[in-house]
Amino acid sequence: MKELERSLRGATLVTRAQVLGAGGSDDMIRARIQASWWEPFHAGVYRRGPRSGEWHEALAAALLAAGPGSLVSHRAGFVLWGLDGLQSHLVEITVPYGSRPVPSGVIRHRTRRQMPATILRGLRVTTVERTLLDCAPMVPFAVLAKGADAAVRMGLTDPAALCKTMSEQGGRGVQGTKRLARVIDHLEASGPTGSPAEVAALSAMRAAGLPLPVLQYEVITPSGRRYRVDFGWPDLGKGVEVDGMDAHSGPDNLDRDLLRQNDLFEAGIELRRFSARAVRNDIDNVVAAIARFLAT
Repeated sequence: MKELERSLRGATLVTRAQVLGAGGSDDMIRARIQASWWEPFHAGVYRRGPRSGEWHEALAAALLAAGPGSLVSHRAGFVLWGLDGLQSHLVEITVPYGSRPVPSGVIRHRTRRQMPATILRGLRVTTVERTLLDCAPMVPFAVLAKGADAAVRMGLTDPAALCKTMSEQGGRGVQGTKRLARVIDHLEASGPTGSPAEVAALSAMRAAGLPLPVLQYEVITPSGRRYRVDFGWPDLGKGVEVDGMDAHSGPDNLDRDLLRQNDLFEAGIELRRFSARAVRNDIDNVVAAIARFLAT
């Protein structure tokens, strides 16, 4: 018993195989469940103490229940990587084709392929490139674009790595390759944006047929200061920015903001600004306003 306790010390989740391998028995497991020391999570997976209700724990338990070779994937992988566009806490995994366990309440995908994987926050998960490829047929195009943009912006991947994954793993029987290819084309043409709202604004401008801007357009003003404008049209001398909620908060920020706008005007850049909230909630009117601005 002492050997068992030593082997499980610090573990919140334990499996039947671990218990038996450390000299325990099914009778011991039943006794601890009856005493409410342990709680069944999935078949053959137990939690020492009450469940926390945390999504990360649910993912870990699903992987233990599914067995060797299982990994977090698809939309769960998307969120675990911290990509923009999804906030759902689905428990979604991929397992080898011959894997028999089907954990209750878990979305399970089966594969005969060797899935590229890494360890993230202590969990085995598909690489960010594979995660985006798997999500391509499952999420709206705007969500896929936001996720890919965030992955590049955060330094998790780049268009070349995405292309390599798509060419090596996006063959016959893999859906979503065309959608991901479109996203990669956009990234290669313009580079990553600075926020999810900028991704949405750029997608809407493209859909409306507006002239494509230079992203993160750098302007050197007569004062010698350098600024980056979210969207710039150098030939028109115009720029558009998408501001978060803290853009004008506090007198110091307001002073800097006015100085910046005046400097840009001196450099010949006329600016229009829109809030991230307006982009999320009223994108049609935002794009219409940008179209009028560019046309004048």
